[in-house]
This record gives sequence, C-alpha cells and structure tokens, in this order.
Amino acid sequence: MAVVSAPGWTGRWPDRLPPAPVLLGWLVAGHVLLKVAMFPLVVSAPPYGDEQAYANGAMALSNAVRDLFAFTSPDTAELDCNVVASGWFMPGMSILMAPVYVVFPDAGPALVRGWCALMTIALHVAVVRSLVRVLGHRWAVAYAAFPGLVPMYAFFGFGAWGDLAAGSVLALLALRLFELGRGLRHGAAPTLRDGVVLGLLAIATLYLRASTSVLLVGLGAVALAGALVLLRGRERWRAVGAGAAGGAVFLVLLAPWALYASHVLDARVVTTTTLATSRGNSFGDPHQLCFGRCDPDSPEWFKPVRYAREVARATGTNEVEVLGEMSSYARRDVTLDSYLEDVALYLAAYSLQPAVFVDHVSTPAERNVAETAGAWTVMGTTWLVYFPVLLLVAVSLFTVVRRSLEARLLDVVVKLCIGGLLLQPFFHVAGGRYWTTAAPLWGLAAASLVVEWLVRTGRLAAPATGVVTDRDAAVETWLGRIQRLLTVAVAVVALALLLAVVVP
Repeated sequence: MAVVSAPGWTGRWPDRLPPAPVLLGWLVAGHVLLKVAMFPLVVSAPPYGDEQAYANGAMALSNAVRDLFAFTSPDTAELDCNVVASGWFMPGMSILMAPVYVVFPDAGPALVRGWCALMTIALHVAVVRSLVRVLGHRWAVAYAAFPGLVPMYAFFGFGAWGDLAAGSVLALLALRLFELGRGLRHGAAPTLRDGVVLGLLAIATLYLRASTSVLLVGLGAVALAGALVLLRGRERWRAVGAGAAGGAVFLVLLAPWALYASHVLDARVVTTTTLATSRGNSFGDPHQLCFGRCDPDSPEWFKPVRYAREVARATGTNEVEVLGEMSSYARRDVTLDSYLEDVALYLAAYSLQPAVFVDHVSTPAERNVAETAGAWTVMGTTWLVYFPVLLLVAVSLFTVVRRSLEARLLDVVVKLCIGGLLLQPFFHVAGGRYWTTAAPLWGLAAASLVVEWLVRTGRLAAPATGVVTDRDAAVETWLGRIQRLLTVAVAVVALALLLAVVVP
C-alpha cells in the first residue's frame, strides 16, 4: 500500500500492518481501553498535593456560577481564598473541573477523576485529528503509540494536574506553527483567524501550566521573526496584523486573572507567584528560607508563605515582595557549580521517574492484592515503553534532520518546544509528572529520528527534498542554521551539566 505522508515519511507501508488509518483507530481505542482498565486503581483516590488546590478552586468557581444564576452576589472571599489563594496556581484546571461541581456539588473522587479522564481523552483525539490533517496518518500513528499507549500517560489522565492537558494543547499549538511555516514557505501570510487561534491555544496552555510562559513568548517571537524575514510588502503587513491579533487575544484573556490575582495579593502578579519560593527551595538553602529555619510544624512549601504573611503584616508590605527577599537570602551562597548540580538533579527527576506518581495517586498501603498487581503492571510496562523512546529523544536533540525541507521545519518546531519545556529545571524543582507535558513532542521527535535513520540507511525511500524555488532554498538554508544552532546549544548545556556533576 503506497502512501505519502508529510513531512518526509514516504514509501511503502509494511504489509504486515493494517493500513495506517485502521491502525490509528485501534491505537486510539487502545488508549481509551487503558483508561477503562486502570480506573479501578483511582476510583476512590482522594486529591493528592496540588490536586486539592485545583479542586478547591473548582468548587469555589462552581459556587460562584450557582450564585450568578440565582441572581445573588458571589462569595468573593471564597474566590479569593480558593482560586487565587497564594497565587501559586493558574486557574486552568479549576475552570475545567468546575462543571462537575456545578452539576454535582458533592462530587466524589470517582466522578471527578472520571471527568478528568474524559477531558484528556477529548484532547488526545483532538491532537490525533490535527496530526492527520497536518502531517498525515503515519505521524498520528506514531503519536497514538507514544505517548498514547504509555500506561502512566493514560494513568495521569485521571489526575487534576494540568501538565498532561497543557502538553496536548501545546502539541496543537506546535502543529499550527508548523502550518504557519508551511504557508510562509509559499509566501502566504497567516490570516487574522490564524492569529486568533494561535492566541487562544497559547493562553489555554498558559492557564493549564504557568511554566510554559517563556516557551510561549519565544515561539511567538520566532513565528513573527520568520514572517518578517520571509514575507514582503502587503503579505508582511498581514502577518504583523495576525500577530497583533494573536497577542491581543492572549493578553485580553490573561488580564482578568492577572488583575484579580494582583488585587487579592496586593502585588503585581502576571501568572503565578511561585518562582521566588521555588528558586529559594530548589537552589538555595531551604533551612535559611525564612531568614533562618521555618516553622517545623508547617508543610514544606507552606512554611515560607506563612512566614511571609506574618512579616508582611508586621512591615506593611505584601507577601509576594517578602517572598522575593526571602528567596534572595536563601540563595546568597549559591555558586555556578552548585546551581548546575541542582539543575542536573532536577533534569533527572523530570525525565527518569516516569511512573513515580502511581504511588501518589494510589497509596500502596491502601491497595488490595489486585490493586497492587495493577499498580506494578502500570509501572513496569511504562518503564519498558518509556525509556527506549527517551533514548531516541535524547539522540534526536543532537541530530540534524535533513531528509526534506518540511522535515527540517518540523524538527525545528519540535525542538524549540522541547527546549522551552526543559527550561523548567533551570528555574524550578522538577518531578515525575512534568514529562507528560513534553510527551507528545517527544513522540514526534522519536518518530522523526527513526524515519531519518531509515532514510539514511536506505531502508525507506528518500522523499523529495521539497526545494523547488529560490525561496525554498533560502528557507532550507535558514532552517539548517537554526538546527545546527539548537544542536550546539544542547551540546554546550549537556557538557556543562556533565562537568558540574562529574568534576569535583
């Protein structure tokens, strides 16, 4: 069965496999069945850690909705306390979970986790459909296999954290940017509608995961720069207009949260307030975070917040400002070596603990024999699937894809997204749930590397380069430079981290 799929994945589809569209349907069904099979593991699991904050925010929003429909004033104190609280979390997941509590005010864990699973399935299907439309069925098959069939990825779909959902929306954004690059290659400017859609996807990603802010700004800057370089005359101004529309949508939808959080906390808040505390805890001396030791009877992450509130009351300032000063004090002895060692540790935690949250969502002490067997099955099968793909992703970061112009474009978009997501351990402690944000992009990176290797070794027919016009040649040259620059940047950072860990 001869099928041509962009970018750069051509040749005969293996006869021993069902046709790609059929296989894709089975893989998507497999993802859903994985969730159904694992639901008994989480059916009674209460919220864990940050999940409780998102649930509290969702309940507060649902109460406000009921008040509005009853023509009564919402309880602003409840919204202040549970939606903004200390400003640690963007309200994206609370907004997504609120409908459950609107209909069922006393919703239990089973209903809430079932709703989260339905939302993540919908996002999974949306990414699959977008991949089919933009890249073809073969790339959708690759994504449906990884991360779609990774048990822990499916398991995380029951969680109230925003990481997995943010990764799905980010994948949709990346595909839109690929389409934009494809249009720029032909001299076509993005439309106002394109700009609005990009702005909506970007703000949705930010509301689900605040740590994507730097990545989103970077992607917007790269897209605008590409349009300015490749377009001329009226088309260039159309691109500027589309960029302005996207930026306006982003800022208009960010403003309500930023203004509300700033009002509640009496400080300037754009997204969240966690950066200062996190940097102090992650890279400084946590025993000096409260200008000395914090209250030992408070949870680790709440110790500095409670102390900051007391200092703010006593000094007439605000807790956000005090937290910044506390963080600087805790980091006063940080050196480049100690910083890089911590970054290396957090990168390892980010990428090498794919199934650690099984024990957080479903506590071992509370499992029966069948649940214990199920949990170990989830962890074991996740390790078997995850680590080979992680190795492919690592190799892909040092590889320059050359098989076609569109393959180069996809390579650049995917690597920019992965690089932006991997900035988190440089600013914030990382853990075993954050890989789910990067997982869709890792799947595309691994698939691209495999296709590149098959083409270079002659096992797969080499696609047409796609270089037809002088504009194509110019685009290929610029993409090649960006690819080499990204590869060198990854190599330099990797070498610095390796030296910091290995050399005393």
